[in-house]
Order: sequence, then C-alpha cells, then structure tokens
Amino acid sequence: REAARIGDPFRVGLIDHLMPDMDGEELGRILRTNPLFEKLAIVLFTSSGRRGEAHRFSDAGFDGYLVKPLRPSLLHEALAAVLGARDRGVAVPLVTKHLLAEDKAAGHVPRAALAVAPAARWRVLVAEDNAINQKVAVRMLEKLGCRIDVAANGREAVELFRGLPYDVIFMDCQMPEMDGFEATAAIRALEAPDVRRTPIVALTANAMAGDRERCLGSGMDDFVSKPVSGPRLREALERWTTAADGDQAAA
Repeated sequence: REAARIGDPFRVGLIDHLMPDMDGEELGRILRTNPLFEKLAIVLFTSSGRRGEAHRFSDAGFDGYLVKPLRPSLLHEALAAVLGARDRGVAVPLVTKHLLAEDKAAGHVPRAALAVAPAARWRVLVAEDNAINQKVAVRMLEKLGCRIDVAANGREAVELFRGLPYDVIFMDCQMPEMDGFEATAAIRALEAPDVRRTPIVALTANAMAGDRERCLGSGMDDFVSKPVSGPRLREALERWTTAADGDQAAA
C-alpha cells in the first residue's frame, strides 16, 4: 500500500502456495479484488504441481505458476514473460515451465524474448520466417531500446501493421505465403496519404548488384544484408528514427 501511495508500486508479486493461516491461492484471489494491485503481476510457487492446478490458478488471476525447485534461468524467463505481456498490454496464457518449453520446441520467439521495459522508445516490427534469425534480431533491437513485434511471414506483417503504428519495419524479402516485396506493396496501399510513411528496411541474404534497386523500387526505404549485425541494425534504426524526429520537430 505504501509503495502504491508514493507512486512507485511493485510490478510483480512472488507468492508461495503453502503458507500458514492463509495459503498463496487465497492471497492471490484477495489481491486481484484490490484496485491497488490491479497492475501487479502475480506468480505462484508450489511444491506439488498436481494436474488441473494450472487452470484453477489461472482462473484465480495468477499470471504465472512454477513448480519448485526453480532454476534461476527459468525464473528469469517466466518473470520476463509475465512482465512483458503486462507492459505491452497483451493477454497470454498462464506462464508455466511447460508453456515456455513449448515455445522453444516450436521454434517460436519465447515470450521472454518479446518482453521489453515500458520505457522502450521505438515500436519495431520484424518480419522474418526463420526462428533463429528472429531471435537474433529481437535481441539486438532490445539492446537498442526497441519494443518489438514479430511476424513469421508477410501476411502476418500486414495484419500487424493494420492494428499498430510502427516506427520502423524490418522486412525479410523471402518469406512463405507472402514475401517481403508483396507485403511492402500491401502496406503502402494501406497507408493514408496524409500520414507519415512507415520506413521499411529490407533484410536479404542476397547482396548482388541490383538487389538494393529492387528493394527500393518495391517501396522499401533501405537495405540491410544478412547475416545481420548489431552495428548495421543500429545504423538503419538511427537513420530512420532520427529522420522521424526531424519531421516532428519541423511540424
């Protein structure tokens, strides 16, 4: 209560399930009814891990549910996932060891990799079908202070663009369902003429003569060849976000 009163409330509560007088589940339910803790992420620790408990704890309002003993790396991933989801205002299933393992096994970018601090300045979309390349780009952009969404193909990129404004889009040229050139054309068709054009930076494994011209001719604004490095991403990001700052200052 004191932390909330002074304007610096706790962001996460770690609760042991088995406690005297009042167990962790009951405490969690009480916290969820108190407006002071509306934005608090709550993770429950338990030694049992019985079948059906995860569903019950999710209904109780917990964000995460972990069985002891815990590895530090697992705790870090789980906390990053629940906090990242709350910071980005998205709903995710109850975060468990099993859910995090499923993400990795499926080759998806883990929720922990998508979690960023609320102070992230730039919202960036990465359109890339290769899971390893996704993770590399996300980690690099996180270090540059970006809030990142990931699309696995051009069609997903267009749908994400419909719902959110992006400061920069990094677009792989070769993707299934809809490639980067088609996705860029679709995005350009959706943009209103009186709204700032979203910078789209091509990501391509081809560095042959004419590739840059093809990217720029399709409606993209810049070109970064693979394998992508941190300095090249930084250079492209700074080039287009600095241009946006200049446009805003002029306005």
